[in-house]
Amino acid sequence: MYYNGVYKTLLVLLILVHFTHEYTGGGDIELKVGVLFFRDEYDIELSFDEAFHQINTNKLFGLTFKTIKRYVPSDDSFILQQLTCELLSDGVAAIFGPSSKATSDIVAIIANATGIPHMEFDWSIASPAQNILNNRMTVNVAPSVAMISKAYYNIIKNHYGWDEFTIVYETKAGLTRLQDLMNINNLNFDLIKLRYIEDYKNDLRVLWKETSETLHEHKIILDCDANSLQTLFETAKEFKLFTLFKYWFLTDLNTHNSALRRMYNPDYRANITSVRLKLVEDNPFSRKKTRIRPIDKIFSNQVMLPILMYDAVVLYANAARNVITTLRQFTEPQMRCEFDYPSRPWYIGREIVEEMKTISEDDVDPPFKTENFKIDENGQRKQFNLEIYKPTTNDIMVVWKPDGSLSPPTSLQAALGGATSTAPDFSLARKTFIVATRFEEPYFMLKEDHETLRGMEKYEGYAVDLMQKLADLMEFNYEFLVERTTGKMNPDTGEWDGMIRRLIDHQAHIAISDITITQARRRVVDFTVPFMQLGISILYYRRKPAAKNPYAFLEPFAEEVWYNLMLTQLIMTLLFVVLARFSHHEWTNPNPTESDPDELENIWNNSNSFWLMIGSIMQQGCDILPKGPPMRILSSMWWFFTLMMVNAYVANLAASLTNNKLTSEFDSLSSLIDQSKVKYGTLSGGSTSVYFSESNETDYKRAWNQMISFTPSAFTSSNKEGVDRVRKEEGKYAFLMETTSMSYNIERSCDLKQVGSQFGEKHYALAVPLGAEYRSNLSVSLLKLSERGELFNLKRRWWKPRDEINCTRPTDNDGDELSIIELGGVFLVLGGGVLVSFIIGICEFLWNVQTVAAEEKTTRWQAFKAELCFVLKFWITKKPAKISESTKSSISSKSSSKRSTDRSRSHSRSHSYVSGRSRRTTKSKTSHHERVRERNRERERSVHSRSVHSRRYYD
Repeated sequence: MYYNGVYKTLLVLLILVHFTHEYTGGGDIELKVGVLFFRDEYDIELSFDEAFHQINTNKLFGLTFKTIKRYVPSDDSFILQQLTCELLSDGVAAIFGPSSKATSDIVAIIANATGIPHMEFDWSIASPAQNILNNRMTVNVAPSVAMISKAYYNIIKNHYGWDEFTIVYETKAGLTRLQDLMNINNLNFDLIKLRYIEDYKNDLRVLWKETSETLHEHKIILDCDANSLQTLFETAKEFKLFTLFKYWFLTDLNTHNSALRRMYNPDYRANITSVRLKLVEDNPFSRKKTRIRPIDKIFSNQVMLPILMYDAVVLYANAARNVITTLRQFTEPQMRCEFDYPSRPWYIGREIVEEMKTISEDDVDPPFKTENFKIDENGQRKQFNLEIYKPTTNDIMVVWKPDGSLSPPTSLQAALGGATSTAPDFSLARKTFIVATRFEEPYFMLKEDHETLRGMEKYEGYAVDLMQKLADLMEFNYEFLVERTTGKMNPDTGEWDGMIRRLIDHQAHIAISDITITQARRRVVDFTVPFMQLGISILYYRRKPAAKNPYAFLEPFAEEVWYNLMLTQLIMTLLFVVLARFSHHEWTNPNPTESDPDELENIWNNSNSFWLMIGSIMQQGCDILPKGPPMRILSSMWWFFTLMMVNAYVANLAASLTNNKLTSEFDSLSSLIDQSKVKYGTLSGGSTSVYFSESNETDYKRAWNQMISFTPSAFTSSNKEGVDRVRKEEGKYAFLMETTSMSYNIERSCDLKQVGSQFGEKHYALAVPLGAEYRSNLSVSLLKLSERGELFNLKRRWWKPRDEINCTRPTDNDGDELSIIELGGVFLVLGGGVLVSFIIGICEFLWNVQTVAAEEKTTRWQAFKAELCFVLKFWITKKPAKISESTKSSISSKSSSKRSTDRSRSHSRSHSYVSGRSRRTTKSKTSHHERVRERNRERERSVHSRSVHSRRYYD
C-alpha cells in the first residue's frame, strides 16, 4: 500500500513536470532582443543593459533575455535597413531604437511587415492617419509630440497667462512640439513671433538684438538642445534679456542637465522656468547603495533618454512575459528581409504589442521610472506628468497633469528637486522698478537746491511721494526715468512715443504722471485702479480790474457838453435878467401893505435868476416863478432843455456803470464755441484732445473742428505752454485742460480763472506693460492708500500753495452796486459845495460883524463876540436887531434887571424888530428919496423898546 501511494505521487509529479516542460518549452525561455545605437549614446546603452540585468537576475520573472547590439555609424536609411535585417536574421523578438537622430522610419516599416515589436524611446513626429497602419508594431514610451504641445499650451496659457511672446527654436522638429502655442492668440498673430536659430547661425547677437530692441520682447519661449543653452544665454546676456521682469520658458526636457546651473550668477535675474518628466518617487526606506555606479548617476540626474529606454525595456519585458507564459508552445521568430522569401508576420509579436497597450504602471516589475505611464491604441504615450521647475536652482514649483491641473510638489518631491539647496535665487531678490515720468507740476519737479543733491533726493512732487508709499507697501526699489511727454500715437505709423513707448519696449515698468486712462492707451499698456478723478474745464485770463474813476458821474457827458451846459446856464441867467426888465409883469409892489406904492421892484436879479436855473437842472423847482408870458415861455423852454439833459445824463450814467463791470466774453463751452474773439486749444496728442476728436457730441465736434482750423495752431506741446499762452495773450486765448492741473495753476496765480463747469469725467492711473503680473499688487496698494486717506492728504499737500497768496478776485457778475470810489466824485462835489458855502457864510458873517460895529457904534471885537455867542446858542431862534448895545446894557444891569414882561410889550418888540429889519433892507434901495428917510427916522424911535427886548433875550 505504501509503495503504491508513493508510486502514484511520483507519477503525478512526472506528469506535471512533463506538461510544465511542454507548456514552457522546457525551463526559462530565452528571448533575443536587438537594439540600434548611435556611436555616442553611451548613457542610453548603460540604461538598456541595466534594465535587462535587473530583469534577468529576477529568478521569478520566467523569461531571460539576450541582447544583440548594432551600432549605427551615421544617419543613413540604407545602413539602418541592413542592420535591421541582420537583427531579424539573428532571430530577435523585438527591436529597440534607434533614437530620433535617425530621420528615416525604415525600422518601423520593416518591423510592421515582419510582426516584430519595435520600441521607441525618443521624440517622434506623430504619423498622419494614413500612415498609422504602417507603424502598428511600433510603441513609443516617450510623450507624443501632440500631447507635449498641448501640455505647453496649457502651461503657457492657463498657468502663466501669456498671450504675447517670441518663440525661438533650434530645429524644425522642435517647432512641431510648439505648434499649439501659435494658436494661443487667434485674434492677433502679430503678438506671437517666431525666430529660427539656424537663420542667425552666423551671428547670434543679431537674433537677441532683434528680440530685445526691435521686438521689445520680455517673454521668450526657447526650444533648443540642453548643450546649446550656454552659448545662447551668454550671447543673450549682452542685450539685457536676463534682467528683472524678463521671462524665459525652456521647453527641452533635459534643461536641468545643462550648464545653466554652473553659469548662474546675479546677472541672471530673469524668471527662468522649464519642464521635465516627473519620475516615480523612490522608496525612502530602501537601503542606500554603498557604491554609486555610472548608471545611478544617470538616473539621479534625470536624463530623459536613458530613463525612457529603461521604461521601454520594462514595458516590453513584462508584456512579453505575460503573453509567452500563457502560450502552450513558444515559437521563436524566423524573419528575413528578402521580399522573395515567403514568410508570415510573427503572430506572437502582435500579441505582445497589444499587451503593452493594456499594461499600467501597477502591473510591471521592476517599476517604471516615470510617473503616469500609459500607452494608447496607436502605440503613443499620452499619459505623463511634468514638473515645472526653475533650472537655475532646481526648485520644483508645481506638477502638471494631463487633465490640465496643477498641484504643488510633495515634500519628498521638493527635496529630490533640490528645494533644500542653498543656491540663491536671484530672481526673488528685491525688485527695482524703472518708473517713467516727466517734469510736470506738481507731479514731478526738481527741488530748489537740486544742484547740491544727488540721485532720488533731488526730485519732489506728488508722484515722488506716491511711489515712495507704494514702495513701502510692496517692498521694492525704484528709479526714475524722465521722459519729455506722456506719449501719443503717430497716426501714420501707429507707433507711440514718450512714456507709453518706454512701457511698450519694457524699458520701464511703471509710468506715473497725469496719465489719463484712454481706450487707445489701453490697447498697448495696462492701467491700475485710478488714484485721482478729474474732468475738463476752461482756463482763462483774469483781466485786472480797471482803476476806479472817482469822477465816473462825469463820464455820461463829454467835456464839451459840460462846458456848453455851463455856458448855456450863464447865458440863460442873463437872458432871464434882461427879459424880466422888459416885462412889466415882473415889476411888483415891494410893500404889499401900501396900495399906492411910490416905487416897483423886479425880483429877477442875477442871484434869483441863477437860482431858478440851478433849481430847474436839479429838478427841484424854485420858490419864485415868472408871471409874464415871455418869461414863462422862456422858463418852459429851459425846463424842457433841462429835462432832456437830465434824462440823457441818467441813461448814459447807467450804461456807463454797466459797461465798466468785469464781464467775460463767454461763460461755458457752448458760448466759447459761438464767439469769435477768443481762440482756444488744448494739449497736442493728450487725452483731452483725444476726447474732443473722438466724441460724437455736437458741441465737442464743433469745438474740435474750430481748434484744428485756428492759425496759428491752438495746440500746445505741454500744459505749461498752454498756461503761459493764456497769460501772454491776456484774454485772446483760452486753454482746455484737466481740472487737476488747472486748479494747481489757479491756486498759484491771481491772473487765471476757471470758466464754466467741469465736463468729461476722466481718471488718472499708473500705467504698466501689458500683462504685467505686478499690476494687481499696485492696484491693491492704491486702494489701501485711498482707504487710509493718504491719497487725499497727498493731493492737499501738493495742490495748496506753501506760501499764502492773497489775491483780490472780484466775481465776474457782482450785481449793479457801486463802490465808494466810483461815487467818490459825488462826495467830493458835496464836500466842495459845503466847504464853499461855509467859506462864503464865514465871510458874510465877518462882513456882517463889520457892518454891525459901524451901525451900532461899538468895537469890532465886541460885535464879533456878540454875534458868535448868539451863533453858538442853538436853542435861541430869535435874534435882536442890535445885539451889541443890548449885550453891553445886559452886562451893566445884569444884577437888577427883571426877568418878566407882559405879552403886549413882547408883541411890540417883535413888531419893532421886524420893522427895523425892513428899514435896513429898504434904506439901501431908496436912500435918495426923502420920504423914505423920514420913515426911517420914525422907526428909529423904537430903539428903547428893542433894547429892553435884547436884555430879556440874553438874560
